[in-house]
Amino acid sequence: MRHCIRTDYISKTVFIQVFTSILIALFTGCTTRIMSIKEGDFDVTSPPTIKGAEFNMKENSSFTRVSADIRNYNSKSSNLSKVWTGAAIVCDGDAHCADNDSPSEKIEPGKANISYVFKSLPVSLSIENFQKYKNRILSYGIGLDPMPYVTLSVGINGKWGEFGVTTYLGIDASDTRYTYEGITASEPFIQSWPEPEHFTTTYSGYQIHLRGGFGGFASLFAGPIALTYVPTVQSPWLWTRELNGENSGYNTIFTTEYEMTFDLPIYFSHYFGITYNFHKKVLYSTGLTVINGIQLKERLYLGSVSVAYLF
Repeated sequence: MRHCIRTDYISKTVFIQVFTSILIALFTGCTTRIMSIKEGDFDVTSPPTIKGAEFNMKENSSFTRVSADIRNYNSKSSNLSKVWTGAAIVCDGDAHCADNDSPSEKIEPGKANISYVFKSLPVSLSIENFQKYKNRILSYGIGLDPMPYVTLSVGINGKWGEFGVTTYLGIDASDTRYTYEGITASEPFIQSWPEPEHFTTTYSGYQIHLRGGFGGFASLFAGPIALTYVPTVQSPWLWTRELNGENSGYNTIFTTEYEMTFDLPIYFSHYFGITYNFHKKVLYSTGLTVINGIQLKERLYLGSVSVAYLF
């Protein structure tokens, strides 16, 4: 009886030690996943237009503006040129070995054939608060298009016009489809598990990420009419260094994110619009947004109309 109890105790102790070692190895082991995208499409939400007050506000006054932008429900694609993927080198038992003369696996640099697909919903909503101190104007707000974003702008507002700078930050959910060459490299704690792995595969699915931009606004006032221009630099995949990939190896139980070998490029948007102020209570606007960029092959044109209520 005593011998059996001792055997059971030893078995439990050994099991706990082995299980603990496996957990430590899983969570502390060095694992690297690298992807080099060959071709694919990335959804991009149409950029928000962050305008000023679009009329001469009284000094030391404020108002809140609720707006609805109405657009055509369609999608337009622009191929990205001059996008090059970088090289990646990995070695057995060492996820980072760029100086190694004999790498186990290697990804060669090359041109990526990818496109931005600009999509917009029929209606986007926003609410903003404007405050004027002497001739200085401050505004902040939130929008839905369809995911939420926040805005902030500062500027000068006077009798004949206004100008200022703007910025925004938002969450986006984008449909992605791409083919990539991938490497998974780890320091295995069980020698029978083959590492690293080198493969080519495809991925398709929605991914949550941040988007943002900064720019400015300028308007000229002529009675109840305002002529407005809003230039903005847009980053549709802000601070994105990793993308989702297919499962590969035991360690993808915890994550399927792969480090990219390039940055998704920025683009530029230019809004030209005209606004009619109806008794400083309702603003009717129509405008055209031109999208271009150093790495966008096609120039896109997006029309919109908006109605805003002031209170």
